[in-house]
Amino acid sequence: MGLKKYIIFGALFLIAMGVGIYSYTGEYYAMPIAGITLRLPVAVWVMIPAFLLYLMTIMHLIFYGAVTFGKLRAVKKDSEKFVENAKRALLGKQVSSEGYKSEAFKLPGAILPLLNIDPKRSAHHRVYDDGIQDILEAKQRVRDGEVIDLSKFNLLPDNALVLKNAENALAQDKTYATTILKKCEDKELCQKAHLALAEFASLDEIKKYNVEPTKDLFDRLVDRIGDKENPIDMSDDDIIEYIHKLNFTKEDFIALAKKLKLKLNPDRLILLFEKLAHEFPHEAGDGYLYLLFELQMVDTAREYLENSSEEEYPVFKYLLFLKDSGKNFDTDLFFK
Repeated sequence: MGLKKYIIFGALFLIAMGVGIYSYTGEYYAMPIAGITLRLPVAVWVMIPAFLLYLMTIMHLIFYGAVTFGKLRAVKKDSEKFVENAKRALLGKQVSSEGYKSEAFKLPGAILPLLNIDPKRSAHHRVYDDGIQDILEAKQRVRDGEVIDLSKFNLLPDNALVLKNAENALAQDKTYATTILKKCEDKELCQKAHLALAEFASLDEIKKYNVEPTKDLFDRLVDRIGDKENPIDMSDDDIIEYIHKLNFTKEDFIALAKKLKLKLNPDRLILLFEKLAHEFPHEAGDGYLYLLFELQMVDTAREYLENSSEEEYPVFKYLLFLKDSGKNFDTDLFFK
């Protein structure tokens, strides 16, 4: 009930009460007060304490109404300040967490500077709520590359903080890749773990995880072929199988040829690229011809080029012309 309604209805109630009592009994009652005898109707004596209570109640409502009005005014001002600071924070400007008078905005105001896009600016920010402070410190530690226990936060497996924490663990210990891959739902994290696994695991172990391969993964496997300290056994069929899953370009096949010429013996190398040229006739032919010129198998290159269309392999046809002209050259000069 509003103050105005209370005053009106309270006054009407007092009047009705006085009229009712007076109509019931019109007798008078005398009472000595400070040496003075007051003789008033009984109805008036009953009304006096009720009227005093009525006045005290009005004063009480006025006082707490003023207090409430002050609080609401502070909330309104803090709300306006919060909106302006939110705009500043989102724009990366400096934001102060102080100056909020209402309790409702003190904690949100303290958190607001963390919306700033510059993580360095909020790295040492402190709020007075212990639970939120724990979260802030955990996020900062994970951002700094630490591996921490996040179980108390009850986060889902696809939570960004959980994923970053797993990446940190992977960076510190490559063997943690197996732990990630056993139950991995995030595609990017799975591929990172798969890539780390490719640095030390056998091909069978790498293949057993259902992760979409990438060119980086394939390059890492190729780098291990013939490596003395960390070798991996890959057959020609394994190599072809991976290439089928990747979108290889002509440049990719030439890059592969450059790597494998240092790792495989010439007979196996040529046989592999013959298969690749058959499997990928429009892309792998350049890699095959690159190796033929590198291994000085000019006649085989000539035969391959003669069976191609006029528009195909212009660079290699030019190289064949140079060879027929008695010119010697480094094939890599034409394929940087």
